[in-house]
Amino acid sequence: MKKIFSLLFIAITITACVATKTTTKAPSPAGNWDYSITGTPQGDFRGIMIITEVDKVLTAKLVSDGSDLPINNFLFNKETQKMSGEFDYSGALILLDAVLNVNEITGNMSTSGMNFPFKATRKN
Repeated sequence: MKKIFSLLFIAITITACVATKTTTKAPSPAGNWDYSITGTPQGDFRGIMIITEVDKVLTAKLVSDGSDLPINNFLFNKETQKMSGEFDYSGALILLDAVLNVNEITGNMSTSGMNFPFKATRKN
C-alpha cells in the first residue's frame, strides 16, 4: 500500500512539472497609434503613427499636420516585440528604437547623440 501511494505521488509530481505549450498569439503592431515625441529642441510632436501589414511585410509612417513621414527600414521582431526604423526630418536622420506592449509602444527617437522619449497608444 505504501508503494502505491509513493508511486501515485511521483506520478502526480511529474505530471505537475510537465510544461504546457500555450498558443497565445503575440500582439501585432499593425494599426493606428496616437504618438508623441517629447523634449526635442523644436518642441513636442504629436500625431498618428500608421503601421500596415501587407503580405507579412510591415510598413510604418508618422502623420502630423497633414504631412506623412515614412519610416524607412522598419523592422519588428515578434519574439522580443522590439521595433526599429529611421526617417529623415529636415535633413537629420532620426532613429526609432521602441518596444510594443500590447496597446502601447514606448522607446526613443534619437539623432546626433540626443534621445527623445517616444510613446504611442493604440487607437480604437
